[in-house]
Amino acid sequence: MENNNSGEHKTNDDRLTDIFSSVGRQYRLTDVTAQFVAFRDLKIRWQRSYKMADFMVSDYLDDAPDGILWDFADTIIAKIFAENDSDYSNSVIEWISSDGFRARKQPIYLRRSKNLTRSPVGREKNLLDSYGRLVDDGLVEEDPGLCISWMKSATARKIGHCSVVMDVVALSGALDDAHVPDFVLDYCLYHELCHVKIGFDPSGRGHDQKFAGLEDMYPRRSEAVEWLRRMDMFV
Repeated sequence: MENNNSGEHKTNDDRLTDIFSSVGRQYRLTDVTAQFVAFRDLKIRWQRSYKMADFMVSDYLDDAPDGILWDFADTIIAKIFAENDSDYSNSVIEWISSDGFRARKQPIYLRRSKNLTRSPVGREKNLLDSYGRLVDDGLVEEDPGLCISWMKSATARKIGHCSVVMDVVALSGALDDAHVPDFVLDYCLYHELCHVKIGFDPSGRGHDQKFAGLEDMYPRRSEAVEWLRRMDMFV
């Protein structure tokens, strides 16, 4: 006997549209579509016109339980209607901050990050040596899930970047130079690791008082910053 349960044939995009449509009706949105998109970073984009809305959601969330996606949709749509100023509810933050999420999604993020060498070993410097010194000095705790990489570009003025959610830290190839003192390289790595230590910050206010306090723990911070200034680089 043929099974006519249409739910078995729904795609992840159908599931997402159903959830966003259900939430949207609470805000009088009558035509809502949603799809998962292979963004490099965890993010969402949307377009809205009167009672219509279209959402493009990072496919890092495609295996999220319905309850997580419902909370996510409710938070996003509330923000659109100025009833909320955040992109993420507490339940969503907890889900994407879990070790399981990182283990599943970090390899995908690395494949999509075309500007990374995916290796801590550079031409002149090994970032694992730098990381080891920071651990030995008690400035950071060892994180077995952390991925440290060089960036392919050696011309970037910014020292690097990190993805807190994916537990990935990368430094500019411009620092992979024998003339760059180890304490300068260590400071640059430490700066990015401070973001990781603070954790996921959906507000985007990463350089707050807590962050400044962590940075001040680096013994030669001022000297390192001066070195970077002479290199025309900044954190």
